[in-house]
Amino acid sequence: MDLLGISRQGESWRISLTVSSNHKTVISDTRVGSASHFSDAQHLLKVVSKKQSSKLFLAVGCAVLATFCLTAQWYSLCYALYLGVVIAPESGLPVNWLCSVAGFMVARVCLLRAQEQISGAASAAGRDSVRLALLQSWQRQPVSLIQQYSPAACAGQWLEDTEAFDGFLARYWPQQYISVFSTLIILIAVYIHDWLAALLLLLSAPLIPLFMVLVGKGAEQLNKNHFVSRQRLAGHFLDRIKNLTTIKRLNAETQTLDEVAQRSDRYRDVVMKTLKIAFLSSAVLEFFSSVAIASIALYIGFSLLGAISWGPSAELTLLSGLFILLLAPEFFQPLRTFAQFYHDKAAALASAGQLILQLIPDDFNKVSSESELTSIRASASQLDIQRLTIGHSNHYPLYKNLSARLRTGQCLLVSGRSGSGKSTLLQSIAGLLPPLSGDVLFNGQPLQQHAVAYLPQQPWIINGSWGDNLKVLSPDVSEQDMLEALALLGLDSYVRGHPNGFGRLIDEQGGGISGGQMQRLALARTLLIGSEIMLLDEPTASLDPQSRDLVLSVLQKLKPSVVLILVSHDPALLTLADEHWDLSSLESLTIEK
Repeated sequence: MDLLGISRQGESWRISLTVSSNHKTVISDTRVGSASHFSDAQHLLKVVSKKQSSKLFLAVGCAVLATFCLTAQWYSLCYALYLGVVIAPESGLPVNWLCSVAGFMVARVCLLRAQEQISGAASAAGRDSVRLALLQSWQRQPVSLIQQYSPAACAGQWLEDTEAFDGFLARYWPQQYISVFSTLIILIAVYIHDWLAALLLLLSAPLIPLFMVLVGKGAEQLNKNHFVSRQRLAGHFLDRIKNLTTIKRLNAETQTLDEVAQRSDRYRDVVMKTLKIAFLSSAVLEFFSSVAIASIALYIGFSLLGAISWGPSAELTLLSGLFILLLAPEFFQPLRTFAQFYHDKAAALASAGQLILQLIPDDFNKVSSESELTSIRASASQLDIQRLTIGHSNHYPLYKNLSARLRTGQCLLVSGRSGSGKSTLLQSIAGLLPPLSGDVLFNGQPLQQHAVAYLPQQPWIINGSWGDNLKVLSPDVSEQDMLEALALLGLDSYVRGHPNGFGRLIDEQGGGISGGQMQRLALARTLLIGSEIMLLDEPTASLDPQSRDLVLSVLQKLKPSVVLILVSHDPALLTLADEHWDLSSLESLTIEK
């Protein structure tokens, strides 16, 4: 089983990657059968940005106010020069107008800083919402489908694909409004002094967005190729790393190195093509904005020299001419910035195009938090399995109409021959494999809304320490709690007797501990979750008699405070069972208590 473990610790995310089987590299469409899905990548970007719209509009407001301060700053400077150089040169530059220039400059810097901070916070919150949606998506998908994913592709989606939203939310989205309102403020200021200069600016303004779209379309397609190539390269490289021993035994090191180098060169070519488009678009935008600014400068110069006397040029003064000339570059700056940020949108669209294959709008709905889960605990909780039909296909259900009612302190034992569907049943109850029909309710609510402690048949270990493995599902657990859990299972001596204590290392393949110790360590990690619902798949498998007795003792102590469902061949667990389902001889089953 391939495992991508992700948890949040404070303001950071923790990612653990375990690989133990062959996998596909590129993640396929998992939305089949969903009630609703994203129509396209633009739809996903709209949903993410809408959730952060209040912060983003606040950032736009700060930027627009900064543009107003910039306009006032240049006018104050021009008026100060006009008074000190033309009107009253003997008096020098007026101090009050210079103070106004400094005041507007400081205000503009503060507003731009605020815009940057607010848009950055909106971007971080938006990316977190995408990551939480990804977790929701992985949680609702069948385990059999998750196992087909490349861990490298999943990690790429979690990191690079999600980070691609940063430029869109922090830069492109606010700038599309800033480029309208800021240019409008500057255009009005220019129009007040000379309507012909404002007309020249207005006619030249559409050229920049036009060429931005023409050049950006090619960049968007290249960005899509970039994301797909990166996912494939990551999966290919991880697959070779995983099979280094086999490659060494076959003396295929040279061929493997050449193969990785070739794929890296292909990826490099895609990246360089993307950069080439970016530089080309920047050069085009700079050329047209420079030509437009030069035309304004020529108009002002010839008007002041008297070479142009028609229209408002006869009324143009040194004050208005200098003011317009200073504002001309500022008029094009928001448009040029918007054009540069269009590549951020192209990257976000390419990333969203990969993510919509998995995400649906319901993945962005807020789920119950941990505090909400603990607040609904009752002294006697109840788990209801209502007419559950399980299987991997509607055409071939394994079992139909499975029903049971379990209260706190009761245990359901599921047994049967190998391949009879015990693990499939447990995964269906846990919500890891969607049932074909029926419901699983806990205290009248869907089980998916509650924290469930689930121990799979094959225990998994991350590459880290004993403490890391125990905390991966319960990051806030204390060392004392970990010691108590290990002591119950006879594992505390492996930590107490080691110089590094909980820092003792284990690799992801279980190196450093035996199979039985790995099984008990995984059970200890499950106990630390502290859930009212415990689903354990073969908790005593592969254990020696002494270790099995320790596990039985722990389950007996645990049973009065939880709803316990066990899957096992071990007849010793029958002593715990209030209900027993033997799947070997049953096609459908209805039990209520």
